[in-house]
Amino acid sequence: MQLYIFIVITVLLLVKPTINALFLSDLGAEELPKAYLLVAFTAVITSYFYDKSLQFFNIKRIAIASLLFFSACFFFLAYLLYAGITSDLILYGYYLSVSIFGVLVTSQFWIIANMIYNAREAKRLFGLIGAGAIFGGIVGGYLTTILSQSFGSIYVILLASVLLLFCIPIVMWVWSHRLHKTTDIDTGKSHKPKVHKHTSALKLITSSKHLTYLALSIGVSVIMAKLVDYQFSDFAQLKISDPDELASFFGFWFSTFNVLSLVIQLFLTNRLLAWLGVTSNLLLLPLGIAAGCLLFLIYPELWVLIILKGMDGSFKQSINKAAVELSIMPISYEDKKQAKSFIDVVVDSIATGVAGFLLIFVVKGLDLHSHYITVIILFFLFVWIILIYQLKGAYFDTFKRNILNAIGNHDIDDVRTSKKALHDSVIKTLNKGADQEIIALLDSLGDTIVDVHKPHIIKLLDHPSNEVKAAAIKEIYFFKHEAATEKIASLIETNDDPEVVYEAMEYLLLHTHVDENKIFGKYLNHSMPYIADAALLCLAELAIDNSTLVKKYGLLERLEERILQIQDPNISHSQEEIAEFLLTLGYARNPKFYDFIAGYLKNENDYILRRAVKAAGFSHNTEFIGPLLNLLQVDEVRYSVIEALRNFGNQVPKYILDRDIVAPFDVKVRKFFPIAVASLRTEESLKVLIRLGLSSDPFLRLETAKTMVDLHFKQGRINVNKDRVNEFTLKECDFYLEHLVIANTIIEAHLQSKMDDTELQISKESLVALLRKELDCSMNVIFELLALILNEDDMEIAYFGLKDESESVKVNSIEFLDNILNVRLKSELMPIIEHHFVQELEEFSALDEVREVLSDANTCLIKLLKDGTVEVKLATLNVVAQLDDISAYKNALKQLTRHSEALISDKALEILK
Repeated sequence: MQLYIFIVITVLLLVKPTINALFLSDLGAEELPKAYLLVAFTAVITSYFYDKSLQFFNIKRIAIASLLFFSACFFFLAYLLYAGITSDLILYGYYLSVSIFGVLVTSQFWIIANMIYNAREAKRLFGLIGAGAIFGGIVGGYLTTILSQSFGSIYVILLASVLLLFCIPIVMWVWSHRLHKTTDIDTGKSHKPKVHKHTSALKLITSSKHLTYLALSIGVSVIMAKLVDYQFSDFAQLKISDPDELASFFGFWFSTFNVLSLVIQLFLTNRLLAWLGVTSNLLLLPLGIAAGCLLFLIYPELWVLIILKGMDGSFKQSINKAAVELSIMPISYEDKKQAKSFIDVVVDSIATGVAGFLLIFVVKGLDLHSHYITVIILFFLFVWIILIYQLKGAYFDTFKRNILNAIGNHDIDDVRTSKKALHDSVIKTLNKGADQEIIALLDSLGDTIVDVHKPHIIKLLDHPSNEVKAAAIKEIYFFKHEAATEKIASLIETNDDPEVVYEAMEYLLLHTHVDENKIFGKYLNHSMPYIADAALLCLAELAIDNSTLVKKYGLLERLEERILQIQDPNISHSQEEIAEFLLTLGYARNPKFYDFIAGYLKNENDYILRRAVKAAGFSHNTEFIGPLLNLLQVDEVRYSVIEALRNFGNQVPKYILDRDIVAPFDVKVRKFFPIAVASLRTEESLKVLIRLGLSSDPFLRLETAKTMVDLHFKQGRINVNKDRVNEFTLKECDFYLEHLVIANTIIEAHLQSKMDDTELQISKESLVALLRKELDCSMNVIFELLALILNEDDMEIAYFGLKDESESVKVNSIEFLDNILNVRLKSELMPIIEHHFVQELEEFSALDEVREVLSDANTCLIKLLKDGTVEVKLATLNVVAQLDDISAYKNALKQLTRHSEALISDKALEILK
């Protein structure tokens, strides 16, 4: 491919300066604007027939036909020059043919290149391939200078005709060896050719924001380039009158510009693409031209125009060319095949015509000084920069759309259901759902209840399940008016479930106009204990901030009497009685009852323990925070603990931060801190998460990062310091690299076993498997952190794309990330991401730096013994236990004998014996 473009550009630089020199010498620079208009007209006609040909022939046949046609044209021109036939019509004809050749044949080359390489390969190789194009420009320019001076223009054109034929076998070889086995550009899967419905190139472009902005930006850049070219040619013609000397001048400077392009291409293009990304690199050319224009306004000399043209020529064929070709990569092949040729030929040529129109009717028609051309150029530069910024957004959107189309929107988007369907589903569940389904639905409805649901919820008061009845009463709380008051009141004496009785009594006290004295007077001393207990619970709840009620009904005395009854071993009490009484003590918020609640926080009965946890939360006594945090490790009561901790607000994160410094929490408890503090949604809870983000456990860091994302993006919108998140992300990169090196080193290490090599091998494999899981977890952490820095949806799309089976989708996701990450993160992250998701065995420089520190298996195992998680330490101990010589590990093992985890300390002692 590099040879292909080298020959094409060499031929272009042989014929273009020669034709330009002949045209300017015979017709003068004043004819250039007319030629520009004719180029536009010719391009439109050519595009029409070219677009039609794409319906019947593949790009291979069209490319070969184009090469044969232009070779014949140049051979015939050489004959005409030899015969001395150079009329104005012939010069115009060949000026037009060279203009069409320059855009059409190079466009065909880049279409084929886009078929061969994916976005990732293109980013790596297009710079190198582009160097071939630039080198071709250098060779072609200098050949033109030498041959035109030594032999004349005839031999220059004849050589171009012959060289062009060498491209034909290259096209045929590439097609037979690379493209007949190509995979689908969008899905990455092998496919047979399909018949696609033909759509005009213009319609394709106008229906795509990406293609529209790309076409407009290229069009504006061509207008600007033609205006610069006119200024350069006009000044040069005024200074140099001899045609051969003028051709030599053009050939020399065109080649010199290409030398500059080659230097930029070889030493800057790839670095700038990696540093700034594709679309940001497009800004370099307009900014450079702007600087040259400002200089020309100050010093209107030919040497300034040489600099200006050099800026255009060198940047356009290096950095800008690579960026333009890469910017169209996300477009599907079928659309690209038509749109790219249209943009390269028609848009380019129409833009040339617009430049000609400006020169004829604005500059010459108004008899403006040539300085005004510079002002016009500056205007178009401003428009160009705006279009590039618009293209940048469209470019990202195309990548996103490609990834979503490939992985399926169902992986990202929530299912959207119509309101009518949702209402029907709710009503169906309320009437026919299982008990737990109804309860879960009522809990989720909350205050979002609508009128259409209310009759069905009231009917649940007759449901056979007491749990459902209690949940229904809670939901009726949210009705705007007193609903089903009589029905709910009747449940107090007709239902024997303590929870239903309590919910009914609470509803009457808090949500109706029923006199509280009537309720308490009737039920506090009721003969049925569960009714009296429910009344006592309601009294405690209402008396939280009402000392009058406490004294009036002797709340404290009643509670003390009830405690004595429960503590009496001769009186039996159901778990429901004890559980409800614990809630009553919690609402009472009196220190004299806290010991009673604390005793039940150690109860083995899950039902009673959950109520004790709730009571501790209702009490607002901060002494309960520690015991509650320790209960996070108990699966059965964890969510009750989280609900209880919410009552303490910022006291919870403050307690964690203060206590963790003096006596760190057990890892079994710490791993649940993220979900515990997440429910608080305060700035103080964020401080706990930042502390947890420094943990050596990647799984805890993952939960921490997820919680930070939740706090930042969901309700509450807690602001996160992005600089701090950047630091965490870079530290996570270091962790990933260390563990990657450790895993690979252990795999490759030849450790000496004291007995059975098989046992050692099994232990090694188990350890490496754990490290692989931690690497996957670490990568998840990275993407959660990136969501805080960039955009949550973008990171989710990129992550799903990277996990897709299709190589093409992965490549699109990597390219998408590469263009939205900042420079510092990009340099650290992209090699890791590519290694993890695309090329697992690929080497990169950052690995070598880590290998210098973790150079052998002993060092790696010692580090795992010191810094690994509990599971990793145990797995590492199993490996060390199989080794013939453990002398290198003795210090690390001695430290582990004092580990808080008994399994680790016992294993370390066993190995040392």
